[in-house]
Amino acid sequence: MNDLQSQPQYGVQLESKRCLLPGFQEKEITAYVNYVPKERKPMTVTLKTPEGKDVQINLLDGVTVELDQGITYISGKVFDIFG
Repeated sequence: MNDLQSQPQYGVQLESKRCLLPGFQEKEITAYVNYVPKERKPMTVTLKTPEGKDVQINLLDGVTVELDQGITYISGKVFDIFG
């Protein structure tokens, strides 16, 4: 837990810490972890509609992971200045 708290890209808020059974070393920790990268990288995802039009989605802190052949997981934060 201390290692995670020492890394500046993570905001850690400890909720609770307790021993599961008296006399044992095993503990339960509940915490909220927020990933706040030092460098924020924008990413643009372009999707094609069946009509051939392009739809662009701008993401902040975008991450892509290829799960399988032809299956890609895309994650990021959407920022709407008018929202």
